[in-house]
Amino acid sequence: MSKLECFNIDFATSDELRPHDILTFLENNKEGFLFQKVIEGASHYSDLADYYLEASFICESVAKFGTVSNYKVCTINYHRPVAQFKITSFDVQLLSTYLYQMVLALQYEEIEECELDLVDLLENYRSEIKTRTLHFPHLADDYLANLINGAYFEEECNYDNPKEFLDQIIKYDPDHVFGFWRCSSSQNIKQDFYVSTESWIIPPQSDIKTILSRYSKVRIPRKSFEKAGMLSLNGSYYVIGEKYIFSVPFSSLLKAFQCISQVFENERDFSDQHNWMSHINSDLYVEVSHQVSFILFHYRGYKVLFWDCIKLNFNEILQINQKASIIMFTTGNLIGLKANIECEWEMLDDESFEELCYDLIYYDPRFDNKTIQKMGKSRSRDGGRDIVVFTSPRIGHIPKKFIFQCKLLQKNKSLAASKVLDISDIIEQYNADGYGIFTSSVIDSTLYDKIDAIALRKKNVVSMNSKYEMERDLSRLTVLKEKYFK
Repeated sequence: MSKLECFNIDFATSDELRPHDILTFLENNKEGFLFQKVIEGASHYSDLADYYLEASFICESVAKFGTVSNYKVCTINYHRPVAQFKITSFDVQLLSTYLYQMVLALQYEEIEECELDLVDLLENYRSEIKTRTLHFPHLADDYLANLINGAYFEEECNYDNPKEFLDQIIKYDPDHVFGFWRCSSSQNIKQDFYVSTESWIIPPQSDIKTILSRYSKVRIPRKSFEKAGMLSLNGSYYVIGEKYIFSVPFSSLLKAFQCISQVFENERDFSDQHNWMSHINSDLYVEVSHQVSFILFHYRGYKVLFWDCIKLNFNEILQINQKASIIMFTTGNLIGLKANIECEWEMLDDESFEELCYDLIYYDPRFDNKTIQKMGKSRSRDGGRDIVVFTSPRIGHIPKKFIFQCKLLQKNKSLAASKVLDISDIIEQYNADGYGIFTSSVIDSTLYDKIDAIALRKKNVVSMNSKYEMERDLSRLTVLKEKYFK
């Protein structure tokens, strides 16, 4: 198939093409061509919104003259976005006449030949864009996104009383107050839904599967949803599923809930500040779809959909676990559930104790668990190294190499300096930056003094973990405690 020729209306305007030039182009491309409209850049959102409106109007107007397909946004000179589509089955004479009139109109000058008043046409189009069935709804959505999320703020500055401007929006487009608008594809797919730059709202009468398959080309497999829970911790909000934890932009979720209750359900006056948040927990149901990576909130029959929520990584989940463990421990004490954090160390042998130490390091956010190495079985010839690990990388800091030794002792014994030999030699031999020790007993003062002296002399970092530190860590890492002390 031969490459299609392009007709760029902006280039045609700047080149001041005459009727003969346009007619010749169409005669030579009767089988079809690519129509292009540049979307100009702007420093103000109001101008950018107008450029998208202009592009939408011109593309829709040209589309009426034939059959259109293959719409996309590409880039050409200066990396500006260009709306492009293929047009076929057109009347050469009619389309040629219209394109020439549009070339004249885009010059925005009084030209005797020009029969199009583009300013009036754009104002009429602006007033009816929300109710029209469009060939290119994405262009209209780009116009509305720039209008709501930028141009409104600029227009508000022109009012002595900003409330007057807000009242105008509430009167005609109340959903815009919360950043939402009726998606321009709703007319095409016969399903109402509302979009913002952050989420969607799908009303009870609309079908989510139809919307996803026809608008986003996403097909949801059966049983692809998993029930999830919602957690608020230290001012942050999370959705917790069986496999993942997601960070939720709760301010965005609140805007969706407010839009539902105040716009769609007309629950309260906009100026009435009420504590409607207290009803959310009883009305809210959350699901996660791992196949297509979105979170679905069910609220009073409405569905609020968030795309591309951030999955927490291992260290972020670990931090949540530690914070939640502290809360559970503290609240347990407050209601009289005194936790016994002591461990029955005699249940372990040397090998299982080393494995426990490995797991404690693995879950410690100070260390990079991808670098951890257990140096053979216990009592093997490991050169005094039971576990080697590097600290987690940080900007401006080189990861430090740590060597850990693990000492399981009998009950009522203490770990003295005489039982841990050659510490200085081990650090030097393996070029370590840090040294640590785990023991199931208490650490004798002689060992503290010995290690402190070595650390001071060699500028090493130390990590000392007696039974007390280990038991405190295990009280927060209940999974490990259950694993080793059943």
